[in-house]
Amino acid sequence: MADIAEEAVKEILFGGLAGLAAGYATKKTGSQLVGLTMGAGFVALRAAIFNGDYLATWSPLIKDDASFPQHMKRKARKEAFSTNKRVEDFTKENFLVFSGFSGFYFLGQTMS
Repeated sequence: MADIAEEAVKEILFGGLAGLAAGYATKKTGSQLVGLTMGAGFVALRAAIFNGDYLATWSPLIKDDASFPQHMKRKARKEAFSTNKRVEDFTKENFLVFSGFSGFYFLGQTMS
């Protein structure tokens, strides 16, 4: 149980740090386009990792394991499932990461 909670905290903080950086950059530049671009880039990175197009050997998250069997599982999922099923799985798997990003994005905008 502690491992699950620890991984959940890691996912929230992982997304949170990206969101904090995006929110802070948005506030400092005064342009919402900066936040939109950084957010879209973060989602694109998560999607590339999810589909197996990018191996994130640097990621602290268990779901981003760069081992060969995990990579093959991602590639097989990409081939076997419909787009709707993959989008559903993607949002379920990355819910905490994106929640952390969203929350910390707004926190980053309030920082001076």
